[in-house]
Amino acid sequence: MALFSSIQLSRQDTGLSFIEPALTSDSPLRKTQTDSRISCTVNYDIRCFHTVADVSSDWPVASKDAPSKLESDTTPNYHIFQTTTFLKTWENTYAPALKAELCLIEVRMKNSSPVVFLPFAVFPCKRARILSFTDQGVADYNAPVLFDCGIEWNRTQAENLWQQILAILPAFDFAELSNMPEKIGNLINPLFLLANTENQANSHANILTRSWDEIQQSLVRPKAIRRKLRHLHELGNYEFSIAETPQEQQHLLEFMLHEKQQRFIETHVPGFDQYPEKAHYFNDATKAFQATDTLHISALKLNGEPLACMWGLISGPHYYGIMIASNLKKWAKYSPGHVLHYLLLQHLKDEGYDCLDLGVGDEEWKVQNCDLVIPLRCITVTPTMRGKLYLYQKIAITYLRSTSFWQALRPLKWRVLRTLQR
Repeated sequence: MALFSSIQLSRQDTGLSFIEPALTSDSPLRKTQTDSRISCTVNYDIRCFHTVADVSSDWPVASKDAPSKLESDTTPNYHIFQTTTFLKTWENTYAPALKAELCLIEVRMKNSSPVVFLPFAVFPCKRARILSFTDQGVADYNAPVLFDCGIEWNRTQAENLWQQILAILPAFDFAELSNMPEKIGNLINPLFLLANTENQANSHANILTRSWDEIQQSLVRPKAIRRKLRHLHELGNYEFSIAETPQEQQHLLEFMLHEKQQRFIETHVPGFDQYPEKAHYFNDATKAFQATDTLHISALKLNGEPLACMWGLISGPHYYGIMIASNLKKWAKYSPGHVLHYLLLQHLKDEGYDCLDLGVGDEEWKVQNCDLVIPLRCITVTPTMRGKLYLYQKIAITYLRSTSFWQALRPLKWRVLRTLQR
């Protein structure tokens, strides 16, 4: 889940992980001898679009009828973050803030049958041009829209595809394609085969196709959660609810954004006041996904007052928990976020969903309460000297931020800045 504890809140920080040396775009790759139905020397027909309005109708829209992301041979398959519903919202919020140029890639065979579609963006940062997926902390999975095109992907096939994509992309100095899963459903993600760096974190989810007793056994202290529910019941009328109307959805969104901003202030980190595109994204996304009936906002309430809310999205039987917020100032001892997660699991299980996906981030509570780990990896590319300098600078900053000096200084910095803004 792109919980705000793991969302990067800096336009100047793409949240890159530099664990292994980056391969440049012209680095030789070891070729593997794997039989395939189509020659690895295939030449593709590749087009690059700079606005969502111009892409083909083959690009998917967010839908409750989308295929499963776990086990499915359906083609195409994709995560909700590669739909035009998401991309239009990103185009209207993050693209202007980043001064980003969208590069929406459609790769087809010469007979026009689709192979993969890729949502990229190029934007300036610290005198370098950066290539990334359309993300900036609001996409838990970055991958192509995958089609079963008759290719049995291996590293050589993937390198051939990547080199042809590079030829049509605008110039860039540094690229990091992060949060890449190995596959979607049963379709292989070819870019995963080229990954050369570890991801900052993996994704975590709950499988809902098992019995409720088995699901509870994968949770940490379910008895304690049920005890907190009883205590809430003693205080009044507690309820778990799903927002049904646009008015109720907007009300709960405002509650979440307010509580998140309060946590940012209390923990002395930058928030919506410094980066308003974060709030703009969620306001616009609420309306966009409302229109496709794929928005799912749940709440734990006591006597009508929200204690915790989860902003989520639905793609077929797959539920994405994107943002969770709780009123911890008044209700921390009742663990309202944990209680909401427990009730939401029960609800989604009853409704026939196959997965509650909390997305990217290795926060302790997710690791402890999820039974599925989805490994993610990155591609890092530095084709220019400017890009290499950007990489070295990122490594230095990453090291600095890990020091006790920085940990002590950072809260003071934001405390002073907020005081000056008053």
